[in-house]
Amino acid sequence: MLARPDRTASLILAALLLAPGLFAAEIKLKSGSVYSNAKILHQDAHSVEIQVQFGVINVPIANIESIDGVLIGQAPKTPAPTNLPPPEMAPPGEEPPAGAVAEPGKKPKPESKEPLVTAQHKWTMDLFLLGLGVAAWLWLAMLLWIQKDADERYTDSSDEAKKWNSIALLLPGIGFLLYLIRRMKDLREEAVAVAAAEQAAAGLDIAEPQQKRGLFGGRAKVKATTKKKQRIGFEFLDEDGNPIEIRKDLPEMTGIEAAREVLEEAIMDRASDVHVEPHEKEYKVRFRVDGLLQERLIFEKTDGTRVVSALKTLAQIDVAEKRKAQDGRFRVRTGVRDVDFRVATAASIYGEKMVLRILDRKGGRLDLSDLGMKTEMLEEFNKVIHSRNGIILATGPTGSGKTSTLYAALSQLDHNRLNIMTIEDPVEYELEGATQIPVNVKAGVTYESGLRSILRQDPDVILVGEMRDSEAATIAVRAALTGHLVFSSLHTKDAISCVMRLADLGVERYQVSSAMLLVVAQRLVRVLCNECREPYKAKGDELKEIGLTLPAGAMIYRAKGCEACDRTGYQGRSGIFELLIFDEDLRRAINEGTSQQAQFDMVRKKGFRPYREDGVDKVLAGVTTVEEIIQAS
Repeated sequence: MLARPDRTASLILAALLLAPGLFAAEIKLKSGSVYSNAKILHQDAHSVEIQVQFGVINVPIANIESIDGVLIGQAPKTPAPTNLPPPEMAPPGEEPPAGAVAEPGKKPKPESKEPLVTAQHKWTMDLFLLGLGVAAWLWLAMLLWIQKDADERYTDSSDEAKKWNSIALLLPGIGFLLYLIRRMKDLREEAVAVAAAEQAAAGLDIAEPQQKRGLFGGRAKVKATTKKKQRIGFEFLDEDGNPIEIRKDLPEMTGIEAAREVLEEAIMDRASDVHVEPHEKEYKVRFRVDGLLQERLIFEKTDGTRVVSALKTLAQIDVAEKRKAQDGRFRVRTGVRDVDFRVATAASIYGEKMVLRILDRKGGRLDLSDLGMKTEMLEEFNKVIHSRNGIILATGPTGSGKTSTLYAALSQLDHNRLNIMTIEDPVEYELEGATQIPVNVKAGVTYESGLRSILRQDPDVILVGEMRDSEAATIAVRAALTGHLVFSSLHTKDAISCVMRLADLGVERYQVSSAMLLVVAQRLVRVLCNECREPYKAKGDELKEIGLTLPAGAMIYRAKGCEACDRTGYQGRSGIFELLIFDEDLRRAINEGTSQQAQFDMVRKKGFRPYREDGVDKVLAGVTTVEEIIQAS
């Protein structure tokens, strides 16, 4: 493993500064002896005092040939001193010079005022070592700067920061230039992304998805689409509807602008959910459109993490907490309506996954005639929902359109004459003239407490979002028995199963038989694109795995795909339904405790048709495909 760049450079610089003989002189005598590591302490016209390995000696000028390669001129002749150091004190491999006088620690006084003979020091090696030290200091400074800048820029990717630190350490100078080039490229890309996001926020036209380089200047791959889309602008609101102020200098700024584009495209594509999913080296964004997930964007890992952090900030979720699941919500205001987002996070092995549920309170509400019911079924349904009291249930799995059906029914009632109240988690649609109460567990508002509160508000019609437990089911049934019209949803596989399900929740059979008016069971299937659907003749056994047949030779259709439907072959969804109306015979059978199969056989004889048969009719009518009916079953 490589050492830290600041520690390595410091050791190199210390070694250079502590090198032996940094300012030593080389003194050559006429006798041939050489003092390589001598230090000149003092000199005059007659002698030079030098520091050598074995002590301090005086050498007559007349005995010196050169100092650091500079020749010394003739000096006045003087008697050769006889106080030479003993031979054993001479440095290894050198003879003590003739005439040298050993006077350790003593400086002789000048004997005359004659001009001194000055030896010139050779600075070539000193300048080289000084330059080497400056270069090492600059290298250290560059390493420290790259380390700090890379750690700040790649906070979510430690591998990227380590990579650039290693390059700068192993390639002095070149690594610094390479990092500067990468850094300038990143800055240009982020500037382009922010400018494009500001244009989108201002309502200006920007490049279409297939033309863009990506939300972060080429680091986000956008799934190509051939469908021209009109960009919309919106602002972020908190849970209370107040604008969220986003400072331009926040680190999350780039992530928030990218998140704005993702959510904008999801709204335009009629998505019901947005999935932001981490993988080993990237983040994928998928939209659930018409019930199926479709991949739309791919982010680099660092960019995807920024988007998740930005969305957590908007939803008022703890950004620093990444180990446990969290929930939040926020709202966006478009030019025509507000759209709510429910946010849920979960920790995975590659990072945080986030799912956003899109709740279009005004844009998603349907009229009763838009549900896809046949005329006869629609007339029966419309007649029952105008009753004075009783329970009307919508059953089916999650995402089968139960809430849409209930709101379509409520929209047919007289809001001026009736007091309509709802309790939901959350409130998915806005209903004019109704009092809508959201469940808020933190504030103590649950289905049970909310229902009790509603019953004290003199309601005529009550919508309970879901019968989740025994207490909520019991209160709802009692409200129906005391003169209120109650709408609610339940999770069962078909209409006839609701009686058994309510019994499992603790509701007595006689209460069920007395309170129930109607149960509508439903599924959602995708509708074929009229521009590209492809006809073919049925063999008759296409639906044999669900126990149904088609007329052999009948003309039915399959999905193909074109520009109008984004190559999916489908546009929108429709429901397939079964309608169970409670009459006196069925109530009597329930009170007597007959089996579920016996109840089904009885209503079947009276014209009851399961939702699968309604699906067969839609296949023959060219509304949907065989594959959709099988998938819905």
